[in-house]
Amino acid sequence: MEQLEREVLEMERRLAANPEDPSLCGACREKREELQALEDHRAQGAFIRSHIRLLREMDRGSRFFYALEKTRGAKKHVTCLLAEDGTPLTDPEEMCGRARDFYTSLFSLDLTDPGACGVLWEELPMVSVGD
Repeated sequence: MEQLEREVLEMERRLAANPEDPSLCGACREKREELQALEDHRAQGAFIRSHIRLLREMDRGSRFFYALEKTRGAKKHVTCLLAEDGTPLTDPEEMCGRARDFYTSLFSLDLTDPGACGVLWEELPMVSVGD
C-alpha cells in the first residue's frame, strides 16, 4: 500500500509538470482507484474486527439478570381483583368480566349523580395560579 501511495504521488508530480499527457492521466486515475479500493478493503476489515471485538467484550446476560427480569415481569401481571362485594377474584375470566364491567360503567353515557359531583369537586383542593 505504501508503494502504491508513492507511485500515485510520483504520477501526480509528473502530471503537474505535464497535465495534457493522456496516458499519464489514465495511469494516474487507475492507480488512485486501486489505492482507494485497498483503503476501502482495509477499512471494511477494521470495521468487522471492531464489531467482533465489541460482541466479544459486550456484557452478557447472567442468571441473576434473567431472574431479576422474571420477577419484575411477574409484578406487572394482575393476579387478583376485587368484586363489587369485596371478595377477591382470581379466575382470569372473572377478572376480565369484572374489569370490563368496571370500565363500561366508568365510561358510560349515563349522567353522574349530582350529589356525587358536588362531593368530588368539594374534596379537590383549590390551587391558584400563583402557587
